[in-house]
Amino acid sequence: MTDPFFKDESKPPDTGTPSNMGPEPIRSEENNKFESEPPADDRRMASIMAYLPFLCFVPLISMSDNKDVRFHARQGVFLFIIEMIAVLFLIDAVSDLFFKGVLIIAISFSVAGLIFAFQGKTQKLPVVGDLVEKSKF
Repeated sequence: MTDPFFKDESKPPDTGTPSNMGPEPIRSEENNKFESEPPADDRRMASIMAYLPFLCFVPLISMSDNKDVRFHARQGVFLFIIEMIAVLFLIDAVSDLFFKGVLIIAISFSVAGLIFAFQGKTQKLPVVGDLVEKSKF
């Protein structure tokens, strides 16, 4: 009969983690919190989603800690705002032609952004990329 106050020293000490759990998460030096980087496919899909109307806010909110995804999300939200303004001003017949042109340009920039995101590139869009960099958004 063993006394519960004495340890059985024939067994190795329990470390609290099973050996089959995989690699340990990376610890950040500055705040000592666990960081987990989403897989490359998730980052690419979030970057693609950034250029789709109404879905552009999802990557901005859900993956805002990733530099590349945030880059595409900020550009996508900026283009979405331009597109919404253009759609609102299409109501007036006088500004119809002007804002249709703006909408076509914004949509073509969205398509270019989709292509860059699909290829995994962080290419700045003409004019839009510079405006987004200057903004505090």
